[in-house]
Amino acid sequence: MPLYELGVILDASLEDEQRQAFLGELKELLAKEGATIVKEDVWGKRILAYLIKHKREGFYVFWQYEAPGSVVKPLEYRLRLSDQVLRYLNLNLDREMQRARKMAKVRAEQKAAKRAAKERAAAAAAAATPAPISGEEA
Repeated sequence: MPLYELGVILDASLEDEQRQAFLGELKELLAKEGATIVKEDVWGKRILAYLIKHKREGFYVFWQYEAPGSVVKPLEYRLRLSDQVLRYLNLNLDREMQRARKMAKVRAEQKAAKRAAKERAAAAAAAATPAPISGEEA
């Protein structure tokens, strides 16, 4: 099963019970769909970089979970409909890691090609320089 990461910014004005109830609903939805939460990271209340829905503060929660792909649509649908959620981001970490590895490989190939071009240019410049004639000082 792929590894996903979910970042949610909840309305900071929610009571603890409301927030815990909403997060409990999300956990139930994940469990019902066959997902397991691997890591939970609660940052708590933070000041937002800019206003979101006229709010200055948000409550940050991050989860890493393993789940089949069928979980994503119902989870995002629930997050999109909720008035308690200011923003969310759900990433497939496996796909992001593959993309990062591919980009690193491309950069390494570009660097190697650039190095080879410099070496060819240096070799061509060395070959183009005439050898000193015997008896003359260099």
